[in-house]
Amino acid sequence: MLRPRNLSGVLARAWLLCLLLSLLEWLTPLAFSNRGMSSGLHCGIWLLSPFVAQRRPELKWLPRVLWGSVLLSLPLCLLLCLWPYGFGIIPLSYQYHFFFGTNDSNATWKTEYIYARRSGAVVALQRCQYWSLQGVDAERSRTVRIRPLTPLMNWITPAEEEHPAGWTMVDKNAVYFGPDSAQYYRADALKAGQQRCWQEQQRLDNTAGPAPRLELPAATQRGVGTLGFELAGKVWRNFGHCFDGKVCADYCPARVSCVLENGDPANPSYSFRIMTELRAGPARRQRLSIWLNHVTGPGVYEANSPTDARNDYNLELYDEVTDSVYSQASALGNSEQWAGPTAQFSQVPNVARVTITRLDADAQVLSGTFEGQLRTTNPRAKPLPVRKGRFDVHYHLFR
Repeated sequence: MLRPRNLSGVLARAWLLCLLLSLLEWLTPLAFSNRGMSSGLHCGIWLLSPFVAQRRPELKWLPRVLWGSVLLSLPLCLLLCLWPYGFGIIPLSYQYHFFFGTNDSNATWKTEYIYARRSGAVVALQRCQYWSLQGVDAERSRTVRIRPLTPLMNWITPAEEEHPAGWTMVDKNAVYFGPDSAQYYRADALKAGQQRCWQEQQRLDNTAGPAPRLELPAATQRGVGTLGFELAGKVWRNFGHCFDGKVCADYCPARVSCVLENGDPANPSYSFRIMTELRAGPARRQRLSIWLNHVTGPGVYEANSPTDARNDYNLELYDEVTDSVYSQASALGNSEQWAGPTAQFSQVPNVARVTITRLDADAQVLSGTFEGQLRTTNPRAKPLPVRKGRFDVHYHLFR
């Protein structure tokens, strides 16, 4: 039909291939594992249609019909977008997804849960979102059998039951699924390793032994996932028995997590919270939280009162062994160690300070130093000085 005597013939045959593959996807259970490939085929049908008309004069109407269906509908959709209910957004979103959809698009079916597995196939729950006439995202779900055919294609059919006979039960969230199941198995191995180390950690928590000698982490600014400080002259740092990807180790930077929140993207003001823990034998099981509001960039931020500590900058240490909470706000709320005729003034400074040395939005790295004091709500409790604090973490941004 279309002999490739020159470049025009090659492109015309490429159009025919795009059409055949798209028809296979539309009319059969065949589905491409990469949504971008489907969109590429759809674009090819439109972009290569002039070469078909050039090779086959009887198909000269084809480019006008294809391009006219798209271009003539755009003004109508844009006009409907001005309507109070925004009806034009719906066809525009479908048109965009048809030509430029990716695996990250909400309108793409995503495997969220796997019920059973046999060889390379799985029975899975999939979900997707789409625009409804009410202007909100509506969610659809389906249970299907996914059978990899090639590295690029799956065969997807409806599943009548979640746990068919003769299949291995899985029943867990889908970390990854694709034609190459090696990544999925690596994720399974990582999860099994973490569970093994957590069980070993529980055993160590109940076994008496000498406390490990801890040292402050280096004051880096690369997002290496460390946090440490001196608490009443004793080193406190993120420490615990965890899985480093190969073996169970006594130190794992991944135990530090950080979240940045920015309610208004136009306003460069952030709130961050860092969370980590120390698990060193039965006597030291503690969790630490640091949060700071109204961060506009690198600089020094201070808290001079309990109100400042509660609203702007606070440290909070929870001790699992004694079920006690030590906080910056409690320390700033009492300038004396205890009340009464034998009252003594605390030698701990009545100011808390955090210095942001790096806030990199591109690399998502947050680094800095801090100092302050911690105290329980007991009025007779003595404030504990926090000195030489430093952190260097990657953060997740939420808006």
